[in-house]
Amino acid sequence: MSLFEVSNLEKTYFGEITDTKVLRGLTFKIEKGEFVSIMGPSGSGKSTLLHILGFLSDHTSGEYRFNGKRYEEHTDTEVAKVRNSEMGFVFQSFNLLPRQTVFENVQLPLMYSKFPEHEWEQRVKEVVEIVDLSHRLEFETYKLSGGEKQRVAIARALVNNPDVIFADEPTGNLDSKSGQAVMQTLQQLHDELGHTVILITHETKTAEYADRMIRIVDGVIESDEKIANRREAKSEFIK
Repeated sequence: MSLFEVSNLEKTYFGEITDTKVLRGLTFKIEKGEFVSIMGPSGSGKSTLLHILGFLSDHTSGEYRFNGKRYEEHTDTEVAKVRNSEMGFVFQSFNLLPRQTVFENVQLPLMYSKFPEHEWEQRVKEVVEIVDLSHRLEFETYKLSGGEKQRVAIARALVNNPDVIFADEPTGNLDSKSGQAVMQTLQQLHDELGHTVILITHETKTAEYADRMIRIVDGVIESDEKIANRREAKSEFIK
């Protein structure tokens, strides 16, 4: 059983004047433990696909199964539980609370988690150490660099120990050096900790950190292939 199974998936946005079909009959599988980049130009439908895979949006037709269970078979409560406990999200805009500390931002998902409160502090410290930001634990996040903010977002995505990490254009607001550090961190979460990582990007160099690339153009899968010469991470980003 695959972690993600998509068959003839379509997504249409219905408007008052015209309808816009964004995804057109996508079919693919993603196995647990894979690192997959979904690549395409702006407007290709890749972020819409991430929202569907991440239970943030519904599809119009076709079938989507997560861990063998059809999306439609989940109640609203189950959808929220899957998003919070089995999936972690990293977005281009960080989505941090700027006047809260690194600790407070990373702790936030634990308030709705299976982890008992007496374990929260240790759990936060563990994931902040993974992204090498223990020295920033009590800093308010507005004081951090862009690269540090994104690593806080990665720690927050990790704190509930999800099966899969979704990263939507995680280097889009970063300079090249900070972007490289973020991608090396994501790659090592896969290589050393075994997380499934699904990366959305329009940049070839960023996509090449993955093991497999699904290329989408105009809502259709143009290619789906292994990356023969993936970019390698440097070990110092994970302690």
